[in-house]
Amino acid sequence: MERTEKIQTIGGKVIEPILKERLTEIQNYFWDYRTPILEGFQKQIKLLCEKAYELQKNHQKEAIQFLSISYLRRCVYTKKYEIRMDLYNKNFYLDSCKIYEYWDMEFLFQFFEKDIDDVWKQIRSKNPPLFIQVQDYEEKEFALWYIRHYYKIAELFFQDQISNILQQEEFQLLKKEENYFVLYGGYMEEQKILFSSEGSSVK
Repeated sequence: MERTEKIQTIGGKVIEPILKERLTEIQNYFWDYRTPILEGFQKQIKLLCEKAYELQKNHQKEAIQFLSISYLRRCVYTKKYEIRMDLYNKNFYLDSCKIYEYWDMEFLFQFFEKDIDDVWKQIRSKNPPLFIQVQDYEEKEFALWYIRHYYKIAELFFQDQISNILQQEEFQLLKKEENYFVLYGGYMEEQKILFSSEGSSVK
């Protein structure tokens, strides 16, 4: 077994009970701060749609077919846990008229940072240590592997917000293709359909 795989295997076993407890903590935190969290999200969606609407009034932006909600993998390095939201025409990533806004999801990813700190504290506290001289790049590789759990939690949040997005006045004012989508995934990567106007939310 390669060292990276060994770190993921051992780290995964250490993190499993931590994550189970953390999910309850995340849920409680969200309910305590639900109003400012949702208001902040709706504000950024509104700003995004207003930008697109102004451009459409000036015939500079074609009909919208995709609202793309993307996580940025660089966050593991930058410690800025922003989600990027783009409105694309039928050309998706090749849309020449870029319109986007960022939304800070620190309310969620602060718990990811706690998890990572707890994992390394436990691993280093073993006697003898489970690993000798873990390198910074190895810690980053583990974080990139583990953060997928938090991307999934974020997906559940956005799935739950679909109806609020669609009902927002600024979104309804936009000229859209007959079939339009709300997508989620890594930025500039293949993305999952959360909603299709010709169907329904995809579970």
